[in-house]
Amino acid sequence: MWWRSVALRVLVGWALLSGTVSAASLEQIQACLAANVPKKSSALTVKLQSRHAGGFKTQHQARIYSRRSPEDRAESLLCMTQPRDVRGLAYLLLEGERGVAVWGYLPEKHRVLQIHAATAARRARIARTAISYDDLRYLPINVSGAEPGEISDSEIAGRKVSVVGLSPPPGEDSLYARIIAFIDGESCVPLRIEFYETVDKLLKILSVDPGKIRASGGIRLGHSMTIEDLKNGVVTELEVEQVRIDPDLPETMFTPTQLQRNQCRAREHAALDSADD
Repeated sequence: MWWRSVALRVLVGWALLSGTVSAASLEQIQACLAANVPKKSSALTVKLQSRHAGGFKTQHQARIYSRRSPEDRAESLLCMTQPRDVRGLAYLLLEGERGVAVWGYLPEKHRVLQIHAATAARRARIARTAISYDDLRYLPINVSGAEPGEISDSEIAGRKVSVVGLSPPPGEDSLYARIIAFIDGESCVPLRIEFYETVDKLLKILSVDPGKIRASGGIRLGHSMTIEDLKNGVVTELEVEQVRIDPDLPETMFTPTQLQRNQCRAREHAALDSADD
């Protein structure tokens, strides 16, 4: 989840331009965020447990690979690995000049589809979790293209947080009208993210257990988070099980062409799995 810190560092820079917080506070936040960013990449193994309205439950496992491109843009690959009916399902996110492009690989059809921002598909939930395709732009918190609002101080669970208000860039199609992030002053990990469908209609909440923030390879990240979909009555708990910081990820992993070749079952993927910490 390394690009979360990169994105938030950009937000702090925007806040400096808007003059909403003191330079001293910004310097402290910037220093904290800078120390919390991997140099090149990360590889995570995660478990997703979802509770649905009526008591129905589902469980999934996935891997998330992330890197910074030579053009200094965020690239990430989400691979579903369990259960068997979703194994091989994959989503590729590539940051570009016009926002984040999303592709999906459907193993049952052996094909790659681009998930366009203007279609309803970007709002569909992934494998019956509380996470939609559109959420992949923010989970982990890939909000580097958002427009910043004000920064203020608050507390969560007795910990000081910086509250950052965001909205999508003008003209960009997004499920959310605005987003509010509560950044932990001690670890620089967002302890809470609020996603609003309209200015005052709360749609989703992401919360991180501050007691399960861990340091891996010198990088701090939340190992336990909850995503609540208030509209559909679904709650997904995400647990980080394995972490690798700055592994050598092949550039070819992050291309639609390689996604078509079922990258999530490729030799490179298996080698990374066996080397996870």
